[in-house]
Amino acid sequence: MKHFSTLFLLFATALGNLSAQDAPSRSAEAEELMAILQSIQGEKVLSGTTANVNWNFNEAKWVNQHTGKWPALNCMDFIHHPFSSKGGWIDYTNVTEVTNWHRQGGLILILWHWNVPANENGKYAFYYGTEADKTTFDVRKIFEPESKEYKQMLKDIDQIASYLKLLKQRKIPVLWRPLHEAGGMWFWWGRDPEACNELWRLMYDRLVNYHKLDNLIWVWTQAAAWNKPYSDGYRWYPGDEYVDIVSIDIYNNTNASNINTTCYQFLKKSSPDKLVALTECGNVATITKQWNAGAKWLFFAPWYDYGRTNNPNSAEFKSTDHGNCNADWWKDAFSNEFVLTREDFKKLKADFVGIQNIPAAAPEGDEKAGAVYDLSGRKVGNGRMTGGIRIRNGRKYYVK
Repeated sequence: MKHFSTLFLLFATALGNLSAQDAPSRSAEAEELMAILQSIQGEKVLSGTTANVNWNFNEAKWVNQHTGKWPALNCMDFIHHPFSSKGGWIDYTNVTEVTNWHRQGGLILILWHWNVPANENGKYAFYYGTEADKTTFDVRKIFEPESKEYKQMLKDIDQIASYLKLLKQRKIPVLWRPLHEAGGMWFWWGRDPEACNELWRLMYDRLVNYHKLDNLIWVWTQAAAWNKPYSDGYRWYPGDEYVDIVSIDIYNNTNASNINTTCYQFLKKSSPDKLVALTECGNVATITKQWNAGAKWLFFAPWYDYGRTNNPNSAEFKSTDHGNCNADWWKDAFSNEFVLTREDFKKLKADFVGIQNIPAAAPEGDEKAGAVYDLSGRKVGNGRMTGGIRIRNGRKYYVK
């Protein structure tokens, strides 16, 4: 057990406090969310889905249709930002559904398949290559502020900032996952680690300091292939001060033990002070098996099945089949108490109201200090505070 001197409070009031790390000031909502995430790492896992292509909740609706439960988190994508327009076929300024999801207790994760001009005029691409439908956009131009590439990157970041500001105005915290899988080098932003890291830091500075977006929690994604991370993937890591959560995307691996040892433990060892998530997955071992093997993710979000969930009114939508994680996979996930649904997260968030400062430490086993209980009323100790949200003498505390 950790000594009381190492315990600290991550969240005390609705106004929020800074965490133990010297992170920039966050909004009260983002600070609260970080505290909640810290409190469940290793004890609970948030269920999540990925939007079908861009800006919808189709996958979440599909999961609900086949399980009767809503995932706690939905991942969306700014993939079509060059085409977004007010009232158009894609309109990132329309945040009605996102706002409703948040009000219902759900979390929002956003990634960005960053489309730039492709090799063929008038087209856009994010995959790097010399083919017409790919791009040779040079990320190294990030070191040349006068270059057209630098100006394009800055312009695009500012466009994305305008959408994120709409969520900030509605007090919606965002798990923000840009420049993902850079170490795989299949995206244009991953072609050079030094340049990619500089782009991350520029984006961070532009969004946080220039645009004053304090509602973002930054998620970095390690590239993986052939069931394991790239060994030099952390060359694309911008630095602890720019990252809140580290993650990985895993496909076609049904060996839960392998997932734990080569992926989860790799991230835990590489970033021992960070939260660890499974940001994408498909055709993988069940969450039950992964958790039992030791891969205690903060959250998981299977990739979408375009044909299955493109149209919620189609016959395909009614099928229990899925290209990545079928209905049985989801039913298995929700059979576990450690897997949190949207309703579970909503309740967990409510439980954070009224958390107090940690009182002066009492010697372990000191009965006079009062028994310690978890939120379900189960006694977890006498006179000592174990990790998590705990109750002692009628007061609620969070200890790490």
